[in-house]
Amino acid sequence: MDPSVQDANEKIQLALDYLRKELSGIRAGRANPQLLEDIPVQAYGTTMKLVEVGTISAPQPTLLTVTAWDGSVIQDIEKAIRNANLGLNPAVDGTTIRVPIPSLTEERRAEYVKISKNKGEETKVEIRKVRQEQRADWDEDKKAGVIGEDEHGRLEKQLQDVVDKCSAMVDEMVREKEQDLMQV
Repeated sequence: MDPSVQDANEKIQLALDYLRKELSGIRAGRANPQLLEDIPVQAYGTTMKLVEVGTISAPQPTLLTVTAWDGSVIQDIEKAIRNANLGLNPAVDGTTIRVPIPSLTEERRAEYVKISKNKGEETKVEIRKVRQEQRADWDEDKKAGVIGEDEHGRLEKQLQDVVDKCSAMVDEMVREKEQDLMQV
């Protein structure tokens, strides 16, 4: 694969990784530690991710537990979870916070499916943006005589193959998340 196509592919892979992370943060009615990992917690005079101040585990399918490494931040963690707008109601139990995961209503599931589809579409827009930027660079190279017409066409075909493959991956990730969300 040409180095310029490889560069575009790496940018596209970053967009796919971001989508994976975003989709994992959408809860599906089952306890998933990733749901809480990125919640901002005000601790030690600064803002930290929850995963940086404690351990998150899922001992049961409908329960998450957060064990703080320092007992002095327990109240801060509880407040952060409560204020994260995830519809969760944490309960402090010593140095552990129990976070029961309520089952999702049909309306909430449909809302999460819509959010998932929007995130997938945002990723596709980012992929198309990478393609457009790369094509513009090649067009300039072609005008300057750095690459020829045949080389330009070959590079565009390689890039389009990468874009098509990655767009299909986005569709598959969103479809899997939708199936996951709609399971009762």
